[in-house]
Amino acid sequence: MLKILLLLLLFIPYIPVSADDAEEDPLGDLIEDIIRKEKDATPKAEKAEPQPQQKSEPKQKPEPKQTPAKKKSNKIIVIDPGHGGKDPGTVKGRLYEKDIVLRLAKKIRDVSKKYKGIEVRLTRDRDIFLELPERAKIANRLDGDLFISLHVNSFKDETAAGMEIYHLDNTRNEYSRKLASVENKISGDVSTLEMILIDMDLTYYIDDSISYASSMAKNINKDLAGYKIKLRDYRKGALFYVLVGARMPSLLFEIGYISNPTDRALLQNDKFLEALARALLNSIAETKLK
Repeated sequence: MLKILLLLLLFIPYIPVSADDAEEDPLGDLIEDIIRKEKDATPKAEKAEPQPQQKSEPKQKPEPKQTPAKKKSNKIIVIDPGHGGKDPGTVKGRLYEKDIVLRLAKKIRDVSKKYKGIEVRLTRDRDIFLELPERAKIANRLDGDLFISLHVNSFKDETAAGMEIYHLDNTRNEYSRKLASVENKISGDVSTLEMILIDMDLTYYIDDSISYASSMAKNINKDLAGYKIKLRDYRKGALFYVLVGARMPSLLFEIGYISNPTDRALLQNDKFLEALARALLNSIAETKLK
């Protein structure tokens, strides 16, 4: 793999990186990780040293095998309330996206205490600003099994409504590309090198991410039927910058449209947020990964 990557680099034009990008660059981290993994996987040839002849000794019992590392008893779910601090996200009147998603994240954490085998951690539990790359880094440090970034949608047409679930992918339709550009504040096209790196390192988690998204869709349609909120789609893939770098299945969940009157009322309804939290946790508990 390392040889392939190096060959590709020879034929890809040099892409300048600004000082700001160099400081926080999850795609750069991916390159370093790929190269490091390849080096670690390559066995080093060692020179055999001549051993002095010894008298044969009686056979001894083999040493007991080392006990394998214990598996985690709980599935760690890292919930990322989008935006925060100086970044309010989308706004309608005095209603801020950053506050809505933080309220839902705390509901998920509180309700999770009733679920055996699930432990919920938050990337932020108060109104603070986090850089996008830092969110995935926090999930990695927590050794997460699933990363979910929560967001609220908005559109100029107030009839647009409902929820959407995205997984990280490089096969996107035009709508996903536009939405990713708005959410991530990324300008310009994604480079060929970036697409190659995502293919190599992150597609490993796509199937598991889709499994979680499918389970979420089933439970949302079942558990939230009384609220008549529409699930627009759950199969879309997009290059969301906040998900790049997470070494686990990862999803971006748009929980409703702040621009739609019906959705906006639900987003301020504590009972709805609690029901949504239960639907997500039921999905996570039921998901069987291959």
